[in-house]
Amino acid sequence: MEVVETYRISHTTMALEAFNHIEYNTKIYDVEGIFYSRQTIHQLLEQACALYCTDYRGRINAVREAFKYDRKTPLVISPEEMLYAIPTHSPKNYNCKWIFPDHVKAKDYIPASKELHIYFHNGLKLEVDISQKIFKTQIERARNSLVYFANLRKIQLIYENRRKYKKE
Repeated sequence: MEVVETYRISHTTMALEAFNHIEYNTKIYDVEGIFYSRQTIHQLLEQACALYCTDYRGRINAVREAFKYDRKTPLVISPEEMLYAIPTHSPKNYNCKWIFPDHVKAKDYIPASKELHIYFHNGLKLEVDISQKIFKTQIERARNSLVYFANLRKIQLIYENRRKYKKE
């Protein structure tokens, strides 16, 4: 068991899941391996958002406002850095896992009885108790959100430059 005192969500983070242990709250799937943290999933996600001068609630509300994704809302941590995650259930549900889709092997999530097996590029496998259809929908929602917010800033800059040009 590799324990980390402080963990920062980054482009190497593949998934987060609650871990029922007396000392540790989160099991972290990372490109570098599996780690355990005292921090809760929510604390880790909140800290990740704070690094980009925002907060978890603000990011969730922005996606909900733009797309009306009221349930299992994707989290766009940083559109500029293309860093985002999807919940498998309501984040209030203890069984909710957060998946960072860029690490999932394309179309390599296989239904197995009541679970879905998700395979990552580095060979790790994660079992989640959702359907393949829901997982595909979650990935689609997350990518729509990411593209929207990544392009929103570009559109704002173009608009500002046009206004500036018209004034000259």
